[in-house]
Amino acid sequence: MDIYTDYSNWKSENFELINTLIKNKSKTISRFTSVIAVVDYLYDKHSKEKKLNDDLELIFSTGFDYIYDQFLLIQTLLKKNFNNDYMELEKYSKTINLLLYINDFQNEALNYKETKNDLKKLDDLYDKVTKSIDNKKNVPDEYFAILSDITSSMFDNLDIEFHTIDQIYYEIAIELGIYADDEFDMYNSFINNKIMNSR
Repeated sequence: MDIYTDYSNWKSENFELINTLIKNKSKTISRFTSVIAVVDYLYDKHSKEKKLNDDLELIFSTGFDYIYDQFLLIQTLLKKNFNNDYMELEKYSKTINLLLYINDFQNEALNYKETKNDLKKLDDLYDKVTKSIDNKKNVPDEYFAILSDITSSMFDNLDIEFHTIDQIYYEIAIELGIYADDEFDMYNSFINNKIMNSR
């Protein structure tokens, strides 16, 4: 089996969840809809042409890995915390999005030994957000500022500029002509601004 067959099988197995979230314009997945759009586009392109160049193959496989992990976490929360009730899950979309962002930064921090202290702070914040979800509470907006402080300190110390997967794939979607240059996702922008610019 190849990765394209894996993707097709994954989509079939998770059709109900994916379809329900997309059909209802779920805010829970709004931050990475660009990743889904790019992966779907490349899957269709591969189906027609039977071959993608190495760069596009890497974009496809990285994007698929990413949405697989995101949906796995959402699916776990849906079953464990919300009794498979999509509407109940959606009430906590802001908090779930924050959890997914923290997870992105945790994964990035694992790549650098200099981020040990920052990783501990991220883990602590992740635990607090998880506890809020367990208690069926949305996190206060201050949690976004806390994440912003942790990540700005972390990337300033490393002297690197970090872009989240959803930001990178949004740019790829524009480059591939999937999105228009001026397309604007109000909710995604709101979440990104809360995290990246609340300094």
